[in-house]
Order: sequence, then structure tokens, then C-alpha cells
Amino acid sequence: MTRIYRYILTHDTGMAPCPENGLITLGTCKPVIRRKARPGDWVLGFRPGSLVRGLVLWAGKVERTTTHGDYQRAYPKRSDAVYRLAEDGQYERLAPDYHPAQSEMDRDTSAPVLLFDPRRSYYFNGIPEPLPEDLAHLAAAGRGHRVTEAAPDLVARLEAWLVEVAPKRSRPVIRGKASKRGGC
Repeated sequence: MTRIYRYILTHDTGMAPCPENGLITLGTCKPVIRRKARPGDWVLGFRPGSLVRGLVLWAGKVERTTTHGDYQRAYPKRSDAVYRLAEDGQYERLAPDYHPAQSEMDRDTSAPVLLFDPRRSYYFNGIPEPLPEDLAHLAAAGRGHRVTEAAPDLVARLEAWLVEVAPKRSRPVIRGKASKRGGC
């Protein structure tokens, strides 16, 4: 069964998620989602601090997962490719100003990088899209993440809604270098 993971973004700096050059990835922050999500699952990020719940900032269908070392080798120029696997088997930080504490790096590298299907990924460039009434129960609330084991009809409705709103709100997923600062 497909799972739908939902969470509230603390900051949308272009790092988590990282929408660059036609690809959305989640390589830092949200280690539990990154550890548990599998190809075919959906991840939705919601706007924080709003009186209105259910404002979607991005959504993507997981296409595959990879290690940080393999990700950095395959996509060395991406903003979120900030950890390299050293010869001693330990990760080294390539961006000293991003998550500078050892505990932050350990959290980031404790789970794989998620790569989302470019044909089923939607980044709304800071302009949130409200969930329709029949999907409002998917709205994230509070700290942490929520997950729903979704029946095929719910997944189909979510996908249809995203296809419907994407031409109005989503821009091509092309972005320059994002700020390495900022939280998850």
C-alpha cells in the first residue's frame, strides 16, 4: 500500500526539499521520512505558522533512494549534496556553514537521500496551494511528520488534484544555488 508522508516545513531555503534542474530531492532534514519512505510513496510539505491548515508548498512521489556518498558523486553540483563519503568510510562536510554541528551532520547522514519522480513532483515556489476539502484530512499539524497508509483511490485523488493545480502554481523545477544556511 502507498504511504503519504506529511510534515510542516520550518524553513524553505531550497535545501530540504532541494528543487533544482528538474529534480526534487530530500537529502537533509527529516531523517525518519527519508529512512522509511520507499519508491511509490508520496511526501508533502506544508506551510508553517498559518491560521489556515493544509497549505501545500511541495509534493513528490519517491522514485528512488540512494546513499549520500553515491548522491554526491552523481550530483556534485546540487545544493544539497553537502556530504562526501571519505576513504575511511566516514562522511565529511562539504559545506561548513550548513548544519555545522556534528549532531546535525549525523542526523542528515543517518538516512538515505530521496529522489522524486520528476513527472510527479510539484514545487510551488513559496506560493502554497490549499488542499481541496476532500483531501483536507491530509493536512499536517504540529511537530514531526504524519503518515497515512493510503488506499489506491486516495492516491489517485491526490495525484489528480496535483495535476490539476500544477499548471496554475507550479513553476519548472529550476533553481540556482540555494542558501546553505537555514534549518529543516
